[in-house]
Amino acid sequence: MAKLLAIPAVRQILSKLALGEGEEAEVIEKIENSCIKFDHDKKGVLSPDEYFNVLKLQNGIECTKDEVKTVCGPLPCNRDGKIKIRDFLYLDIHSECAFVAMDRNKDGYITKGELKLAKKKMTMKEVDQVIKDYDLDKDGKLNYDEYLKSKEN
Repeated sequence: MAKLLAIPAVRQILSKLALGEGEEAEVIEKIENSCIKFDHDKKGVLSPDEYFNVLKLQNGIECTKDEVKTVCGPLPCNRDGKIKIRDFLYLDIHSECAFVAMDRNKDGYITKGELKLAKKKMTMKEVDQVIKDYDLDKDGKLNYDEYLKSKEN
């Protein structure tokens, strides 16, 4: 269930753009194509700096190098510090950046509506169950501590 509270790195960065579902998928596809072009040695991996170049310089996504490095932090990397393109785009990660990305109105909580927006493929029944499972203070939403505890499960 905790996996349901994780989102891919690229979606964490795109979350501040408030894109619709179709728009977001289109932008992610453009970013994926840019990553593949930027992968000059064709190994399927890029460094956080290279992801920044793909996002900001090639696709005009407003972000900082530090932000990209922070978001990439929890992703598995090879000895050279490079991260698989597929992981950057599609591997769900559970991190502070993921929490912030899901907290659309920046009030410090993930509501049922915000969780549904972040995880569009979840049913409302699944959303209700996730909130119920991890909402320790029973206020109907998840604060950061509750979110962190969900990672332990």
